[in-house]
Amino acid sequence: MKNAGKLVIILIVLAMGIILIAGPTTIRDKRIRDIGLTPVLGRGYTMVTNTFQSKCLGDVKLTDPSYDFKYKFKSIETAKETQAKASATVGMGVAGKGDLPQYQVNATVDVNLQTSLTTATGEKEFFHHIYVEIDMDTYYASVDEAKTRMGDNAAKLLTNNDIPGFFSACGTYYVRSLGRNAKFVSVFTYSDKSTQKDVAFEAGLEMQIKAFAPVAGVGAQRTAKVSTSFSQTASEKNLMITTNAFGLGKNEGATLISYDIETFKAAIKDAFISMQNPLTGKVTTMEVVPWVENAEFQVLIKLEKDIIDPDTGKPMLNYKKKQILNRNAEFLAEIERADRNMMNIYYKAKICKQTIDASWASNNKILPLYQNTTIVNNKTPNNTMLLKDLYEKHLKEEEIQKLLDNEEKFMIQKAQKCIDKMLDTGMFKISWRKIPECTRIRGDLSAVISETVDNFCMPTFAR
Repeated sequence: MKNAGKLVIILIVLAMGIILIAGPTTIRDKRIRDIGLTPVLGRGYTMVTNTFQSKCLGDVKLTDPSYDFKYKFKSIETAKETQAKASATVGMGVAGKGDLPQYQVNATVDVNLQTSLTTATGEKEFFHHIYVEIDMDTYYASVDEAKTRMGDNAAKLLTNNDIPGFFSACGTYYVRSLGRNAKFVSVFTYSDKSTQKDVAFEAGLEMQIKAFAPVAGVGAQRTAKVSTSFSQTASEKNLMITTNAFGLGKNEGATLISYDIETFKAAIKDAFISMQNPLTGKVTTMEVVPWVENAEFQVLIKLEKDIIDPDTGKPMLNYKKKQILNRNAEFLAEIERADRNMMNIYYKAKICKQTIDASWASNNKILPLYQNTTIVNNKTPNNTMLLKDLYEKHLKEEEIQKLLDNEEKFMIQKAQKCIDKMLDTGMFKISWRKIPECTRIRGDLSAVISETVDNFCMPTFAR
């Protein structure tokens, strides 16, 4: 019984060690909402830098995805006889003005909800609005690792034991699954002489939108007459359709342009087909997994045997080697990110100065016409500063040279010693936390370098 108890304890410790390697992580926040980024199944990802690397899995095979479909039809009540706006912010569930229902979209919906209009004859017409939304969520679109192989070049890096090269090219994680969202949003606007909405007309509109194609015969003829009658009424009420579509895939021959009910129904059909591609849509969730947990990675990588664990004096277990390997790879990525950030700021400052020199300065002085010109903070537009202050205080030649000097001081005098020590010791033999040259630079990795240059370059004039 005592031996059995010891075995249970050992298994628990091993399990905890495996968890420490870092299991799958699901990201569902603003890190993946930037449409300038391109999350792709099988692409490398580095958690500490939030950067995507090369796609290192080969011909990716997918598991069968699932879909959630939602349809919404609702009248919009406008409380004031003024110009109102219905808008939603990118990626956030923000209720629009004019009592629009709350919804989450992938780009801005901006529709003028005009409430009334006085015609040329002096008569007053009132506008009424109907909100129609189709929402599609795709999930369980995941890499099937049993059928997906490592890319040839990535596999060669591992078989050649170029571990730092692999993590530099492929990141420390890879994208295993993506959840996506697509939307088709329309606002129908019609005019009427009454301030009250036309319930019968709106019911007919909903019926026309939802109606299926009738079977040939008397029923089809009756439906055709009703449709013709409704079209005449819609024309009399100046029915207008404003449509926004987000996250749709490419569908050859599809059109989303609507000018009447029939073309709107055709647009919905085309949009619905376009939404069903599991590889398209705005990414809403992303599951990333450490490469060290990929079965093929573990087969290809060559972990040295008989390494003595300095903590125990016994041969080191493979799970601990992988744990150390993952930590060291992430720390290397963090060093590279800090260096890249310093160089990016340096080049940004140089180009920013050249831009101002070409248009608004002469002989290292801002031209008189632009002495009081205000520029906005590109990250927080409410903050401003004078173009003159940016140019004469932060973009002087000696200030730009300091940016390069700081980068060289960090990399040559500090970071390179850590990298050399880590590589010489072995990527999976000892953690960077036990290397003094590495622990000394930890505080330098999060240092803010020339925040003013980063925020105000390139200059954008305040309105």
